[in-house]
Amino acid sequence: MVPAWFDPCAAAPLNLSEKDFKGSGRCRFAVHGFALSAQTEKAINDSVQQLIDRHRAVFGFPPRLDFRLRIRVFGGYADYTNATFSLYWTNAADQRVLQGRPFTVAGFYTSATKEIVTWQQQMPGFLGTTLLHEASHAIMDAHYEDVPLWLMEGAADYFAFALHPPGELHSQMLRRRWTQLNLWLGESSLLPLESLLNADAATFKGMDPELAYTTSWSLFQLLMSSAANRGLVVALLNERQNQAIDSPDCAKQMARLYPGGVKRLEQAWHAWIVAGARATNAPVAKPAASGAIGR
Repeated sequence: MVPAWFDPCAAAPLNLSEKDFKGSGRCRFAVHGFALSAQTEKAINDSVQQLIDRHRAVFGFPPRLDFRLRIRVFGGYADYTNATFSLYWTNAADQRVLQGRPFTVAGFYTSATKEIVTWQQQMPGFLGTTLLHEASHAIMDAHYEDVPLWLMEGAADYFAFALHPPGELHSQMLRRRWTQLNLWLGESSLLPLESLLNADAATFKGMDPELAYTTSWSLFQLLMSSAANRGLVVALLNERQNQAIDSPDCAKQMARLYPGGVKRLEQAWHAWIVAGARATNAPVAKPAASGAIGR
C-alpha cells in the first residue's frame, strides 16, 4: 500500500462534534467499529510525544502548548474507504488523480479538519510507520505554513523510520529503498532535483507514489546528515514563514542557500544514494551517462 500522504487541499471541513474525539493526552481519538485499548492509547501518546521532541530538536520551533493530535480510526477497511470517498476527498483534483486507480492509501492527514484518518490495521500493539508519518504532517502543519511538499513528505518518512521498532523487517524495508533508489539512479529515472523541489500538490500526487516518497525521504535524510545541512533546512523554512522571499520557488531558495547551488546538491544527493546502498549491502547500480554523479 502507498504509505500515506499530506492533503493540503482536502474537502471542506466536516460538521464534526468535538464529542467524537476522546482522550486526555496529546492525542484525541474518534474510533468507529471497535474499542481502543488503554495500552494502545498510551503507546500512541508516548510515541507522538517522542515525535514532537524530535521535530523540535531538528527545527527548533517553539512548541504550541495547545497542540493536540486528532486521530479518526475505522475498524474496517471498507468503512475507511467509503468515508474517505464520500466525506473527505470530494475535491475535483483528488478525483482526477484517483480516477481508474484502486484506493491504496493506508492513511492520510488532512489540514481541512486537522485530523489523521486511517483504519484499525495500522495500530496492532505499536505505532506503525503510517501513523507516525501522518503525525509528522500534523506537527508540521501546526507549526509552519508553506512547507514544500518534498520536505513535508521527506520529513514524515524520515521521522517515521527513526521511531520504527528496529529489527529484520525494518532492515529489509531500508535495504529495499536503497536498492530501488540505485536502480532509478542507474536508469537515469530519478526526477531532476529542481522538479522535485518545486513539485506542487497536483504534481506530487500525479507522480508514481513510490518514486515521490522514496526520493523525498532520501533527499531529506541527506539534509539531516550534518549540522550545516540541518541549518539550511531551518533557514529555508524560516524564510517562508517570515515571507523573506519574493517567490515560493523552492529550487531558487535552495540554489541560494546550498553551497554550489542545486546542481551541487544534486551531485551530493546521487553520491548519498550510492553510499546508502553500500551501507545496507544493497546492490549498487552503475549510473548511466546522463545520470552520472558528476554531471
